[in-house]
Amino acid sequence: MRPARLGPLGLVLLLAVAVGGAAAREHRPTPFGDDLVSRSAHSVSADALRRGGDHSVLAYDRRSGRLAWSYRRPGRFPLRLVAAAGTTVAVWDDGMLTAMRPDQPAVRWHRFVPGVGGGVRLVPLEDGAALLVLTPELVVTYTTSDGAIRTDSLPPPGCGYAPGRVLVTGGLVVAARPCAVHSTVEAFDGEGRRWQRATGRFADPVPGGPGTVGVAEPPLLRPLLLDRLTGLPPVDWAS
Repeated sequence: MRPARLGPLGLVLLLAVAVGGAAAREHRPTPFGDDLVSRSAHSVSADALRRGGDHSVLAYDRRSGRLAWSYRRPGRFPLRLVAAAGTTVAVWDDGMLTAMRPDQPAVRWHRFVPGVGGGVRLVPLEDGAALLVLTPELVVTYTTSDGAIRTDSLPPPGCGYAPGRVLVTGGLVVAARPCAVHSTVEAFDGEGRRWQRATGRFADPVPGGPGTVGVAEPPLLRPLLLDRLTGLPPVDWAS
């Protein structure tokens, strides 16, 4: 059974983040310290965003090749850009997400995600309609168009998700969640956590066969195959 969309602990964390972010913004002369510059007096026809050498996000006009507009957050730099359904989401070194459209010199939405310093993975889901963000401290899915939070999952104390140990397959994101005890491998889609499987601390999700995902766990020589939808051994193995 899938968990509730937002658990009590998730609500507390996200409320604290929102309150802290609001307090910080009150002391800035402009929202989030943004610096957005439009360089075209005519209609913008940019088709892609790129990271600039000055730690900005740049949009280029596809007809002329000229810079159409730029966006930066002084003192911060974008770690990466991820495109999803016409929206490009930049993740910044302080954990802020900003969503932009190449053809509109404006930020669509801001969100803050804790734990980015320990690594982050962004995965578009549902043909880009949803965006899954995974850090050691949190797995959260957003609606790409407006940044609305859809689901969240927090690891128990002593555990953390491993952004570098993730398998993305057919709309499913399978991640290792190592712990001091009770480690798991967990699968997520656009509706949140789909299943979890108890494993050893060093187990990693790996590609499986048709309809399956693998879990490679030392000292086993062959990965354990699991049904990608349920996390259980395939039916023909259980007979």
